[in-house]
Amino acid sequence: MKNILSIICLLVLLVVPTHALASSYYTLEGTVGGILGSGGLAKAAGISVGDTVRYVIQIDTDRTGFYTGLSGHDREVRGSYYASLFSGNLNGVSPDNHNYYSPSLLGYRVNAGNENSYLYFGDRLNSEGLTLGSKIATLHEKSFSGPSSFNYTHLWATNLTVTNISNVAPTPIPGAALLMLGGLGVVGFVKRKLS
Repeated sequence: MKNILSIICLLVLLVVPTHALASSYYTLEGTVGGILGSGGLAKAAGISVGDTVRYVIQIDTDRTGFYTGLSGHDREVRGSYYASLFSGNLNGVSPDNHNYYSPSLLGYRVNAGNENSYLYFGDRLNSEGLTLGSKIATLHEKSFSGPSSFNYTHLWATNLTVTNISNVAPTPIPGAALLMLGGLGVVGFVKRKLS
């Protein structure tokens, strides 16, 4: 039995990608300051002005940030790190493919997106970068609800705070896992009663 567990542990160590260790996940929370556009994505998500919103951004310091130019080719942003939107609030189609965290002597800029939406924010006067408790004045999230550029939603959040920094992606426990655990508990209870 010990040999099997040792082999499993060794396989896990060999299979887990090491680049995942360089990623950090930043959780930001703030208040919706305004909503523009006729896309209806904020309404579909149940978001209105004054609501609290939460974002999770992944920053990978082992990769270089990039944006996709008008020609469709990716272009590196020198001196930047790869950033992506792990969890946003608008569920449409991302209008831009900009994925970088660009620190500088005088501040930083973040452009991060996924297939559903795109956000950007920065602070030109904060040389500390993103740290736990950092304040962000304004963050903009944009998304299209269809192929037309007229059907967009632009949500901006204000008074954001970095509430968590983690090396592990936040993963919600799905309802199926809770159901499975409950079923295993019932099976264990019945087995114990019958013994």
